[in-house]
Amino acid sequence: MQYKKYSSRLLYMLLFQAAIICQGFSQTYYPYRKHEYRHTKKWGFSDSLKKMVISLQYDQVDPFNDGVARVKIDGKYRFIDKRQRFINDIKYDYATNFDNKRAIVRRGNGWGVIDNTGKPVTALMYDYVAGFRNGLAIVKYNGKYGFINYEGKLVIKPEYDYVHPFGKKYTGVQIRGFWGFINRQGNIVIPTKYKDVSNFSEGLALVKYENLYGFINTEGELVINYQFDAAVSFREGLARIEKRGYSGFVDKQGWLIKPKYMGVVSFREGLARVKNAAFWGFIDKRGDTIIPFKYEKASSFYEGLAGVKNGGKWGFINNKGNMVIPQKYDRADVPRNGLIRVKMQGKWGFINKKGEEVISIKYEFVNGFKYGLAKVKYKNEWIYIDKNGTEYVDY
Repeated sequence: MQYKKYSSRLLYMLLFQAAIICQGFSQTYYPYRKHEYRHTKKWGFSDSLKKMVISLQYDQVDPFNDGVARVKIDGKYRFIDKRQRFINDIKYDYATNFDNKRAIVRRGNGWGVIDNTGKPVTALMYDYVAGFRNGLAIVKYNGKYGFINYEGKLVIKPEYDYVHPFGKKYTGVQIRGFWGFINRQGNIVIPTKYKDVSNFSEGLALVKYENLYGFINTEGELVINYQFDAAVSFREGLARIEKRGYSGFVDKQGWLIKPKYMGVVSFREGLARVKNAAFWGFIDKRGDTIIPFKYEKASSFYEGLAGVKNGGKWGFINNKGNMVIPQKYDRADVPRNGLIRVKMQGKWGFINKKGEEVISIKYEFVNGFKYGLAKVKYKNEWIYIDKNGTEYVDY
């Protein structure tokens, strides 16, 4: 009986400790600075109540992602977990943040990949490693380019002069000055005969043959003739093209929105911003003017709004052309997840899509939000804020 009672108590204690540990791992840690230590330029981490959870000891920190945070000490990059432990013993000269439990790192001239436990996915053996795209990353070895997968396996040997990041099925590769396409097995599916290519978008790829651009399908068949002086890939069913100094659009059948504009930007949310002799406006996919040409500058539509500038000031219109946020900002970014970076009277902050100031316009500079935090500069010091405007610093 006594044994059962003791066992139950022990089990309860173990479960309680496990719950505390799990809570620690799931708790959000915020990059943090404290006023009395600011002269040291050191960083640590706090909880949401600004209680220190990792002491001020780092020269630079980034928010936690995939359970680890990148930190910088004495000019070298390392990674820590939430128990303040380094995930390995290596000091890197360069390191990315983790994405899908992979980080690209460099020590000396050797590039490689590690996982979020600190274990090497590849040796530090490459001349260069780019980020993963569609499950594959570009690697450079002895001056040639190939691809590795998430497990670090070399799936396409480094034998190309240049390569593009992989699309869903194919990517562009260059051999002896000419471009073609390979599949994910490394087989050439479209011969290397083009002066330039872009990856496939919406089923077609932009290619340059001789001195003109056209479009091919995934079988390598020419579906839109070589006729353009410049072009970009398809988006929303249309591709931006340039002919004899004027810009327009072409659809997948080769029909044109006549090249008559001085500048065009690809369609987004059903509208494209285009420029006549002096001003910017917006057209639909039939080429009809939907929003008149009356803006000195304009951005594309994001989240239902487009930035427009007149008299040196930016505001925002909706897709009917109605001004919904007055033109009073010196700079304005596009909306991202409901927030807009703006600059006014030399200071930066954030407004929402109604034009309401949600994070004070008082900072010398603000970066966009990532992992729920934004790095901002205030009184000549870098700190982090959350989307409520909470500053993770103790003044």
